[in-house]
Amino acid sequence: MKVKQAIRKIIILGGGTAGWMAAAALANNPVFAAIELCLVESDNIGTIGVGEGSTPHLKRFMDNLGISEKDWMERCHASYKTGIDFINWNGDGQQYFHPFYFQMDVKPAEVFFINANARRRGHGNAIKPDAFFSSGVLAKHNLSPRPNKTLPCTNEYGYHFDATELANYLKAYACQRGVRQIIADVVEVSTSQNQQIETLILANGERLNADFFIDASGFSAKLIHKALGVPFQSFAEELLNDSAVTVPVPVPVPVPALLDSTQTQQAKYHTRATALSAGWLWQIPLTHRLGNGYVYSSRHLSANAAAKELLHSVNLPESTQVRFLKLRVGVSDKAWHNNVLAIGLAQSFIEPLEATSIMMTQFTLERFMSLFERYQLNKQAETLSRQTLNQAVMQLVLGIKDYIQAHYVTSQRSEPYWMAARKVAMSQRLTQLLKAWYQGEDFDLLLYQYDQQLAYFRPSWYALLAGMDYRDPKLKRPFEPISADITAQAISYCQTLVEQYFQPKHL
Repeated sequence: MKVKQAIRKIIILGGGTAGWMAAAALANNPVFAAIELCLVESDNIGTIGVGEGSTPHLKRFMDNLGISEKDWMERCHASYKTGIDFINWNGDGQQYFHPFYFQMDVKPAEVFFINANARRRGHGNAIKPDAFFSSGVLAKHNLSPRPNKTLPCTNEYGYHFDATELANYLKAYACQRGVRQIIADVVEVSTSQNQQIETLILANGERLNADFFIDASGFSAKLIHKALGVPFQSFAEELLNDSAVTVPVPVPVPVPALLDSTQTQQAKYHTRATALSAGWLWQIPLTHRLGNGYVYSSRHLSANAAAKELLHSVNLPESTQVRFLKLRVGVSDKAWHNNVLAIGLAQSFIEPLEATSIMMTQFTLERFMSLFERYQLNKQAETLSRQTLNQAVMQLVLGIKDYIQAHYVTSQRSEPYWMAARKVAMSQRLTQLLKAWYQGEDFDLLLYQYDQQLAYFRPSWYALLAGMDYRDPKLKRPFEPISADITAQAISYCQTLVEQYFQPKHL
């Protein structure tokens, strides 16, 4: 079988977090050592900059680059993230915490699962995940997830950070390792007869050739969609939020309007997601500011009304300057087509509710790098590599979509937006999962059957559905509830873990 010509040059189109993540990852990977790496970005195009939170996966990415956590966090005004506090998603003023789960939580989490199953089958009071996970206890007491003594297992936590500064940090890292940066506007893209990208033509007339291209050009998707014509699969009828309005607040300024009655200081180590009339409001605590953004549906709320609601929610005057964004929610039919790999917003976007955008970029890059050597062997291996990545990316995107949709379709809020969000089309998988939970059926069996297709696993599904108290209030099915003593012991166990390893002054 004929061996393919080796790839000698890769061009990344677009900077921002996704583009520079790609540049840094490839520059650090010995597989790409002999390949020329070049990133082209425009200084006339601003970054979206809403991706300021992460899942725990980002730690592995930075560790693989050999980057000191202390160094990059300080440079990027970063703070630790223990999870997400969901506030007023049922319109009743209640809230629940979606924690990051790790090995030390196994025993108390199981008690939570049993209590949640009892509740949905008509036994016991509403049960929330907050007290049954170490990160929930940390969030309640505003404590860092970094332990003060060695843990017996790996801790799980995410980050909040300034997205622009993270891109700049990764840029410096990549350029120090030989990535060439070109600041220019791409005005034309030329393709070959067999639909391979050949040349990027710049505004000054310069022509840039490469063997392979990574499209990190954001929502414009200049290579994967505009040049190659790969279709875009919109999720606009399934996830209604298509807009956002943002405003930062300097750290010393308190934001009392969104603090619950039991808390006297703003969150330091977790994200807040507060449901509003036509969407939800994020609050992301950095070391130098509090990031605030209202993600909403333009079909249910005007931009001016959204800005007014945002500013009122964070206790700022209506004259405060805000930033408006339009979001394109959906996924490219193929992330990898011919000699183009799409990452970041050029590939997919499923709103920032669970901070999955950077995770998707990381997942795509890691899968691409693992397939790259095989991809270069021959035509058969090339085709198989693309198919493998495309299937994996699409499966993860659709799994994330299911989980994000579940936040809306389980809400009991009564505004027109929320009523519409409950009536959207759902996948067969999500329909079956919600039906099994609501009707008191074997939810865990379904989770097991769908295990390979789900982006989120048992702790997250239980946190959401029990946290929303999603159930049929008339249902009464046989179930042996756990004793109050064991529940109290599980809660005490989590508190003791936090006291032992994170040493707060008092719980």
